[in-house]
Amino acid sequence: MKLNHPRLWAWVAAPLATLILNACNSDDDDPQTPVVPPVQRAAGVVVAAPVLSASDAAGNQTINIKVLTAAGLKTIASPAVSSGNAAKISATLVPGNLVDWESDTAADTAKVAGADPAKTFQVILSKGTAGLTQFNLAKYGWSVNRLGDTPGAMVAAGWIYAKTGTSITVGDGGMVLADQAGRAFDKPVKRYEETYTLASDVKVYNVNTADYAQSAESTLAALPVTADYSYATTSRQAAYLLFDQNYLNADKAKVVAIWYFTPQARSDGKPVWDVPTQSPLLADKGTDPVSGLAYVSINATTPTNAAYSRSTEPFEMVKGTMYYVGDNEVASYILKADMGTPNDPSDDKVIKIDAGWPNSGYQYWKNMELLGIDPRSVTDLWLTHGHADHYGTVVEQLRMMDNAGKTMKLWASREDAQAITADLQGNTWNIPGALPLSETEIRARTSDFYQYDKWYDFGNVQIMVIWSPGHTPGSTNMVFKVKNPTDGKFYTFGYHGGYGFNGMEQPTASNGWKRLAWQAGFSYLQQSQDIDFVSPQHTNHFPIVEVFQALKAYNRDPANAAAPLTMFDAMRSRVYDAPQINGASITTEFSNQLEKRRSVVSYRATDSSGAGRKSLETSGPFKPGRENGLTVQVTALDDGKIIQGFVGPQNKNPRIPLLANGIPTTLDAYVNDPTGYYVQVTLDVLENTYKGYLPDGYVQLSPGLGTTLTYQGGPVESVIATKGTLHPPEYLRTQRLASLEDAQKVLASIRKGGTFTVTLTPASEIAVPVDVTQTFR
Repeated sequence: MKLNHPRLWAWVAAPLATLILNACNSDDDDPQTPVVPPVQRAAGVVVAAPVLSASDAAGNQTINIKVLTAAGLKTIASPAVSSGNAAKISATLVPGNLVDWESDTAADTAKVAGADPAKTFQVILSKGTAGLTQFNLAKYGWSVNRLGDTPGAMVAAGWIYAKTGTSITVGDGGMVLADQAGRAFDKPVKRYEETYTLASDVKVYNVNTADYAQSAESTLAALPVTADYSYATTSRQAAYLLFDQNYLNADKAKVVAIWYFTPQARSDGKPVWDVPTQSPLLADKGTDPVSGLAYVSINATTPTNAAYSRSTEPFEMVKGTMYYVGDNEVASYILKADMGTPNDPSDDKVIKIDAGWPNSGYQYWKNMELLGIDPRSVTDLWLTHGHADHYGTVVEQLRMMDNAGKTMKLWASREDAQAITADLQGNTWNIPGALPLSETEIRARTSDFYQYDKWYDFGNVQIMVIWSPGHTPGSTNMVFKVKNPTDGKFYTFGYHGGYGFNGMEQPTASNGWKRLAWQAGFSYLQQSQDIDFVSPQHTNHFPIVEVFQALKAYNRDPANAAAPLTMFDAMRSRVYDAPQINGASITTEFSNQLEKRRSVVSYRATDSSGAGRKSLETSGPFKPGRENGLTVQVTALDDGKIIQGFVGPQNKNPRIPLLANGIPTTLDAYVNDPTGYYVQVTLDVLENTYKGYLPDGYVQLSPGLGTTLTYQGGPVESVIATKGTLHPPEYLRTQRLASLEDAQKVLASIRKGGTFTVTLTPASEIAVPVDVTQTFR
């Protein structure tokens, strides 16, 4: 059900105090046992550029900085430091930054951080001059930094929605009124809103982001409040809050300083939903009265500019073991591993898969809390590749753990965190990884690099990581093997970690090898992995969020109250409408998901899809020696399998009304081809021109572009360790077959270990003659 509907929010007439989620405060403090604030680093908002003194005889300088603190406007000075360190310290003191520091013995003086003077003042949040709003929960996320053995004080940030003389309510404006079937909740759900207790002497400041010099002390009475929860109300009052306690005493904490920002922040004025933007489940929701557009056609603002636009409810996928804690755009999963000792929790692991968008941490931490998982209990964070929508909250999580005095392993592919220096066949390379050079802390604190194609055994959870470059040089896919405590069986979940086609739309000198590797990676997964369920990396790859929301609506129907279903009932393992052979559907949902993007990079339909895309079929690169096609001997290393063309409606499940027709996604819908079939087989191709990689400096004509390219080299099949006779095995398929019957005829002609003659097209497809039984000769 839509959130913040301007026609519906008004029915929420109860006082705000009854609607908010009381989070980190309590009015029942025992007056006999007052909580004494611990000694902590001081904090305040910078409101003027730092002033550096002239260098003394030794070349040292002092720094003076104006900050609004819980004790009033202060000018904080640093002791004399070298001019180089003075420049580093000054760089952190940008007006609008909420910073902290350790107070020295002299009044209003900061103690210089001995190990790294640049960390004398540490930035907690950065407001700058932009109208964007940051959101931060008091108990989780960013906070004042640790001092010795004491965690720093809590910090909160967001839009102000209510105030009294003793409390303040802050959130992201999200409000869910009903489920996807339209059944109203007993009261609106405000998942990311919290109410905090105010100290009696709370300091209130008006921070003017247009002219920080105009910032001044204000009053609680003058503190503006956002008018209402309607998404049509775009003026939102943003603020930072500082508490007197750290997270260990969150229930006793009080707000001691409020910095509210003017001019007011602006929201995007668009409706917000638990389901992904433009989901088919919005097709029956009508027309937006603000824009005049159908709700289903409104594209949500990117999370980098509007984190609040993509929030969603977390959910359990496997009882007590696997959870979805991401947003409705990018996924993040929690796996709770018992290390093979289910009766001994002392060695348990909490493994988080991927870290989501940089500004959305508040959602992920709250989602975990709602599922009963403390974000500080995470023992291992695994990253699939080096793009910001997957490593975005890594530093925030690391700092949260640091503040608590806890450790967490950070896992990544060496190929994205550093560079590709060699492939699994022993070829050497020097290809930079995707993680930006600016992400120095992630790079420095990565503790473990993946070993590929092996099972990491954590007892009831096992994980295999498969290197699959293309989307980035070090993109990885993961297979989760998760034990269901209900039946004691293990089920596999496929997590494709580099599904995006961005950067590979047409061949260039630098991306040619990645286009080939990307296609090979899809085929390898289809051929080698038998996956029960899809755990997508993005929600427009596979509708996992819609599946849960449809399940929730089903279970909220009074008619189903006596027999609620689980995600195991809602998720499909095999495509519902796929043809069957020997009573089993030939297409798994995971293989179908892979087929969508494999088709995008492979076939000429992509050339007419717009956006300047070019397929491998028409534009290459082609594997060396095959530019004009090739007739060659091959040895079959498996019995082959039939691959169905992409079936558009995913997770069709007539048992649940909202899934009865499946969930089609608009992304790349032009590749829908349920009546097409291919026979795919693992082959040892007995020719030695192509070695399983694209050589550096290889020159080739791209017919589709009408130009010759000199390619930078990179690994393709050589990212897999399996050896062939002359080069790594290839995972090749036939040209499109028009019927399942023809595909079965071709499949019947293949036997594992047999040697055949085939004809390859320039794009290394296996040519199909008129007599399909002669495809493998």
